[in-house]
Amino acid sequence: MLAVTVALRISQREADAAEARRRADKMEAEQLRRADKNEAEERQRAEKAERELSQARLVVAVIDYPSPEQEIARRPGDEDVIFVRITNYSESHIFHPRVEGFVHQNGGTVTWDIVEWDESGYEGPPDVLPTGQTDKIPVNPTFDPPITSDMYPMRTKVIFGYTDVAGRRWRRIGQATPERVYPEGTFQIGGPYWYRADS
Repeated sequence: MLAVTVALRISQREADAAEARRRADKMEAEQLRRADKNEAEERQRAEKAERELSQARLVVAVIDYPSPEQEIARRPGDEDVIFVRITNYSESHIFHPRVEGFVHQNGGTVTWDIVEWDESGYEGPPDVLPTGQTDKIPVNPTFDPPITSDMYPMRTKVIFGYTDVAGRRWRRIGQATPERVYPEGTFQIGGPYWYRADS
């Protein structure tokens, strides 16, 4: 009888140990499954963010300078004018493209306004800029302290923003990597009030 009791106890301990191993194996498998799922979700988020950023890089702004003919045609007292071209090379339309400012080469401040260069003038900022299209904005930045005109091509950087087709607002400084702008930073940082983007 004692032998039978001992055998039953040993059998129960073995069964309990097997159940504990089964539970441990199940828990480990669940943890691995969750880790794999989290890794896959993180990879998907990273890939999505990279796709968004790759499209954001395809919206560019460059500075154009008046041609010699335009310089000759300027009247005394005309303002100094440069042109900022915002071009959408991405696959989708963008919305509310705006110049937001300029980087001062020597750490100073830059104020600016939009001016009329020719008889037609500037028609105003577009609400939508289709793929492959350009908005050309005539502006007259004032640098404090002043810089010489020959410094523009070398070092002047345009700050500009736009909203993509998914409603994300982006800001870019020169050719640097675009950055997302969230609601608290949506409004642009410079320029005439009427020109500013609402979203």
